[in-house]
This record gives sequence, structure tokens and C-alpha cells, in this order.
Amino acid sequence: MNFSLRTSVFTILLVLLASSLARAQSEKVMIKQDSLVTKLMTVKKQIDSTAYAARFFTIQLYYGDNQKAKSILEKFKEDFPDWEVNLSFETPNYKVQVGKYKDYYFGLNKLKEIKRAYPAAFLLEIKN
Repeated sequence: MNFSLRTSVFTILLVLLASSLARAQSEKVMIKQDSLVTKLMTVKKQIDSTAYAARFFTIQLYYGDNQKAKSILEKFKEDFPDWEVNLSFETPNYKVQVGKYKDYYFGLNKLKEIKRAYPAAFLLEIKN
């Protein structure tokens, strides 16, 4: 054998040996998790689900004096007769709010419809 052929064979054998050693890793991974982490994750899920259940969105049309609130309420009922709208009192002002939506994006779509007639309307998060 000439020198270049021996070198090539030796290099190939060396590469095959190195590649077989590189693939000799174990596939098992052991994860040891403290039981406190599991308990904390359970508590976190409960807190998040409670917070989600209590969170709603509404569209606020007006916040101010009683007379203007009543007129906006009546006009909204004329413009959107099938929609739920209510007038409430929060010291010292009255609020006109539309709907109670669970989904934020659904509320945004409803807000787009209302904004044409009531440009000052905005989406508001409320908690029960």
C-alpha cells in the first residue's frame, strides 16, 4: 500500500471510531421535582381559574351627570334595540354601559360597531 492510501484508510477508521463514541450517550433523563412545586402549580391553576371566572368586559358609553346619562341610554336603546344596556350609579356620577362579555376580542368587535355612533365609547374590564 502506498502512503496516501494508508493515510486515507487510517482517517476513515478514525472517523468511524470517533462517531461511534459520540453516539454512545444515554437517552434517559431523570427529573427530580420537589412536591412543593406541584402543590404551588395546583394553587396557581386554581387562582387563575377563579380570576378568569370573575373577569368580564363591558363597553362604557358615558360617565357623568344623570340627565345626560339618561339621554344617552335612551338614544342607545333606539340605535341598538337588541343590545343589553344599563345605567348605574357610582358616586358621584352615572355610568351607561353596554353588555357583559367574557371574551376580550368579542368585546372589541362589539366596540367597533358602537364606535361609529358613539366615538367616545371604550372597552372596560370589570370584576364580579
